[in-house]
Formats: sequence, C-alpha cells, structure tokens
Amino acid sequence: MVGTNNETTRILLGMLTGDPMLAMESAKEVIGSPTAVEPSLLGEIASNKLYKKWSRIAAVYALGFLEHKGSATTLIRILKNPHEDPNLRGHVAEALGNMRERKATVELGKILFGRGQLPLKKWCIYALAEIGGNQAGSILRQFQATRPTGVAAKELKSALRKI
Repeated sequence: MVGTNNETTRILLGMLTGDPMLAMESAKEVIGSPTAVEPSLLGEIASNKLYKKWSRIAAVYALGFLEHKGSATTLIRILKNPHEDPNLRGHVAEALGNMRERKATVELGKILFGRGQLPLKKWCIYALAEIGGNQAGSILRQFQATRPTGVAAKELKSALRKI
C-alpha cells in the first residue's frame, strides 16, 4: 500500500524542490516510511534529467536504503553514463553498494580503473566492499596494485579490511 495521497504529495514536493536540504530530508522520510512513495516513481525521478540534480540524488539515496532491487538496472544505467553528474554517479555507486547489487560489480571496477574523478572512485571502492564476494575483492586488490594515494588509498584500506 502506498502512503496517503497528502503524505505522498508532501514528500514528493519536498524532494522535487531541488533544494539539497529539503530533498534529502524528504528522502529520509521515504526511508522511514517505505510505503509512502512507490520505488518505481523514485526510479523515474532518479533517471530523468529533467529533474534537478538534488531531486535525483535524493531519489537515488532513498532507493539505496530501501534496497529496492527492481531499481538496479536504472541505477546501473546512470552509473555507466559518463555524461551524468559525477556527484549523482557517486550517490548511485553508494546506493548500489547499500543494495549489495552484484550486477554492478563490473561497472564499478571499470570506473575505478578509468579516468573518473576521485570522489566517484571513492564511492566505487565503498560499493565494492559492501557488495563483497570474490569478484569485488579481486577488483579491489588489483586496484591496490596501482598504489592509489589520498582519499582513495584510505577508502581502499578500509574496504580491504571488510572483504
């Protein structure tokens, strides 16, 4: 069952303002009341470039904590797109990690070894550690051989302890 019409409308309007604080507070409300908004609607917000960046990030954040596996394909498509905002893609990587979505492992590895921005790589390391398993562990150990520095090295050290 979906939340009451007024509750759903209020939460969605908050998310769709695009204001970072209000959008994320609305996402937290969705997480606290998982029946308030249909995950498919959150997937539509996340994937539609007509929505503001923080509206999309809030939808991704909620999907990650709801662990809605049906959204994995949409999230992976966003992650793969180098034309998407790197901050959005970082949140997508985090969400896929929270969902422990094994289908994302290869794409997370490609980004890690690519020319992507460091914050995005950090979230890919986090996601691979959360997903776990042989494939994710192998990717992380291969990345370790590249001798990353800074925030990537710190995140990698933490990730390798987890795997």
